[in-house]
Order: sequence, then structure tokens, then C-alpha cells
Amino acid sequence: MKSTEQPRFTISPFLVFVFIQAMQFGSEYLSMSTKPIQWAGQDTWISVLLCGGCFHIAIWMIYRILNHNGMDLPGIHHQFFGRWAGGVLNFIFIVYFLLIASYELRFFIEIIQVWLFPELTTWPLALVMLLLVYYIVAGGFRVIVGICLFSLIRYITIFALLFPAVFFHYGNLSPVFDHSLNVLVQAGKSLTFPFGGVEALFFCYTFIEAPQKSEKWAYWANALTTVSYLLIILFTLLLFKPEQLPKEIWPQLTKYKFIQFPFIERFEYIGAASQILWVIPILCFCLWAPSRICKLMFGMKQLTALPFLFVLIFTAVCLIPGHESIEAVQKMLSEIGFYLIFAYLPFLFIVSVIRMKVRRVA
Repeated sequence: MKSTEQPRFTISPFLVFVFIQAMQFGSEYLSMSTKPIQWAGQDTWISVLLCGGCFHIAIWMIYRILNHNGMDLPGIHHQFFGRWAGGVLNFIFIVYFLLIASYELRFFIEIIQVWLFPELTTWPLALVMLLLVYYIVAGGFRVIVGICLFSLIRYITIFALLFPAVFFHYGNLSPVFDHSLNVLVQAGKSLTFPFGGVEALFFCYTFIEAPQKSEKWAYWANALTTVSYLLIILFTLLLFKPEQLPKEIWPQLTKYKFIQFPFIERFEYIGAASQILWVIPILCFCLWAPSRICKLMFGMKQLTALPFLFVLIFTAVCLIPGHESIEAVQKMLSEIGFYLIFAYLPFLFIVSVIRMKVRRVA
């Protein structure tokens, strides 16, 4: 199967690895360990593996749906549910991506406000960031993937997690298998939002050369995300006791305080500022995808839709006042993401299978 887009707009199949990795591994990793560890304690690493395995199955379902129909999600909605119902579902995804963009941007600004510039107001940085994102998105999908590729240099900062190794308490990992399956599942549920991002495949599928060949790269991306989150959870367990974590808003940033160089006194400033490498790719996609849906639904150019989406995100970011509101938005998005992956996706898969079998019989 070939891409339905012009070759000059498409990406090679292996770049799906880069794209999915950037979509999954966002700044929420900074606080992702707190809630699941409160649930499952030293067994949280099991929940990480369970969640990673479930997302492997989710990717398999996504590719079965896309390969069977040969179109992206807006087209599938229109074909499966008709013009009006399909249009409502597409509009829901527009709102969903705009909410994710608003949350990610506001979350990044809060980090900058807390760690670097306490007196900084929200709107100037939001405006600068959105102007940068607007410039990238206006260049097209290939430019967004290029930014995702550039953002991989962020993995250099993972080596910083090894510096606190002298403070590790290996006894924190025992006893193993001390929690019930129900507790492990609850901990895994709280990890759904950090693992989210694979739904982006629904919208970039037609921009992949020979998209069926890209499936293995999506699995590898999810596997790398699983390993990365597993290391983060293990390092958090080794460094903090479960009763300490509720007092830590961003445990991963706290680890940077253990790093000291003769020429850098406050390494955590670099760790906080480097979060832009996690945020920018997600912001770009979450602005591109709704503009793409608007183009398919209303026949308008993406560059025409972008200014309206820009204003909506900027307004939403400015309306989120502080940490409690940011957490409320995150909790809401986590619930939406959970039902999207574990309820709506299987439903869509079943509908696709039934339609395919009916077509064969007919």
C-alpha cells in the first residue's frame, strides 16, 4: 500500500519511530512516578511493563484499522458513521488535541516559573512559544518530524539520572510481587497518560511512504518508551521512599539537584529549560492535527485554520491559573486518554472487522 499524499509531503517508514517516540515521551515524565508508586509501591515497575504491553496491543489495533481502510481517522469516521456523526467525532478530536496542547504548554510554563523565573507572567512566554510552533507547523508535516528528530538529543539528559546512584537504597525494591493484580492495574491506569501519543498514527498514516512497513518502527518506539519509563520508575524507587513522593511535585527535576560540576552550580536550571525539547514536538502535532481535520471537514486550507487554533490555545493557556488547575486538566486528559485507548479504539477495531467481513460476504 502506498501513501495517499504526494511524495514530497511524505516521510520514510523508519521516521515513525522518531515521531511516536516524541509524541509519547512528553514532559509529564517529570511527575509520572508519584501516583503509580503510591498505588503499587516497589512493584510499580510491573505496572510499567503491563501498560507498555497494552500499548503494544493498541498499536496493533490501530494498524489493523488503518491498513484495512487505507485512510486516516477523519476519513474512517466519515465512512463508518456518516457525515454528521463522523463530523461530531472529528470535532471531539479537535477539542482533545487543543486541550493537550494547552496543558503541555501551561505545564512547561509552570516549570519555568517555579525553577527559573518566579515573577514571569504566563502570557508572554505562551505567545513566544506559540509563535515558534506556528512557524514550524506552517512548514508542513515533514518539518514537524524533523523537529521530533532534533528533540532526540534530550536523551543526553538521561545520563544525569546516574549521578544520584551513590544515594540509592536498593532495599526499596523489596519485597517483590507484594501487591495484588487489581492494585497493579490501578497503577498502570495512572500511567496511561504518559504512554499516550500513539493515537497520532491515526492522523499521520497517509503521510508515510509504504505505511504498512512502518508498523515495526511504531512497536520499537513504544518499547523504547517502556524501557525509559521503567528506568525512571526504578531510579525513583531507589532514591525516594514512597512516603516522600507526595512532597515532591516533580521528582525527576529534583534528581538534577544531586549533579554538581565546577563550571555549573545549578544543573537543575538546565534540566528545567531542557523540557522545551519534550514539549515542542507535541505542541506542533497538536496544532497540526486539528488544522488537518479542519481541512478535511470544511475544505479550508490548514494555514487558514492555524490562526484560529493559535488564538484558542493561547486563550486556554492564559485561563489556567496555577498548579491545581493544571493538575485538574491533566486528570481530565488522563481519563479521556484512558477511554480513548481502552474503550473507543477496541470499539473502532470491532466495527472495522465487522465491516470487512460483511464486505467479503457481499
